Amino acid sequence: MSTEAPTQPTSESLTDDGQLPPQRHAGAVGLGPAYGQGAGLGEKLGGMQEEIRGKLTKNPELVEHGRERRTGILKKKEQQQNDEEDPFAKPEDHGKA
Repeated sequence: MSTEAPTQPTSESLTDDGQLPPQRHAGAVGLGPAYGQGAGLGEKLGGMQEEIRGKLTKNPELVEHGRERRTGILKKKEQQQNDEEDPFAKPEDHGKA
């Protein structure tokens, strides 16, 4: 039997901050709290379609709505509106008899 110390660190030695390996993957995968909040491909194509339809029918509101949808501004506005709503503010009556 060898009297040398084991080459792999034990669970007790991993608790020390100096013994932990650097976390090179943290944040490198691109998935964070803002993942999926921008305009996706379908929203970009739908927004472009609305813009073209608005330009052909000379409807500036439709053009603006399409631009907001294509750039993700519309999704951001909807998210802010959902954040401002408090689902617990009004107690709902569920069939009082």
